[in-house]
Amino acid sequence: MSKDKSLPYLLPELCGLAAAAELLGDQWVLLVLREAFYGVTRFETIRAHTKITKQTLANRLKKMTELGLLCKIPYQEEGARERYEYVLTEKGRSLAPILISMMEWGHKNILHDSPHIALSDKESGEVLHSAFVTADGKVVDPKNIQIIAFESQSGKERISDIGKI
Repeated sequence: MSKDKSLPYLLPELCGLAAAAELLGDQWVLLVLREAFYGVTRFETIRAHTKITKQTLANRLKKMTELGLLCKIPYQEEGARERYEYVLTEKGRSLAPILISMMEWGHKNILHDSPHIALSDKESGEVLHSAFVTADGKVVDPKNIQIIAFESQSGKERISDIGKI
């Protein structure tokens, strides 16, 4: 919370960051999402790549399926019981900008190394970077970003400046 008492306080239950952190603050959820974005869909392969225990992975997959981030698709190999693949849903794919930003930050600020993987534009081959962009496509410098709150009062929308990045 800001030391400036004139700035409005945002209740945690109204904060999208708090809601996302409850789910994405779990390292296993992040690693399962990483694998799903790489196209890994099967339980044992996810487990092998993440070194997660069977029970923990089963719990995370159940939670992520219930939240609509992944969907279960049955498959059966000859002579084996039915199993499931876990595939990203549209809701799950919408996490891409967040995960890519976290990956870029980790390479730059923790690994202090050039990235081992990157995203690129299929047509030009240019490497892509996360950015703050307006609706009309203008890239905005983080120094010029303010945080605003929307409040409904008597059917009118009020906007309050609550901070800066």
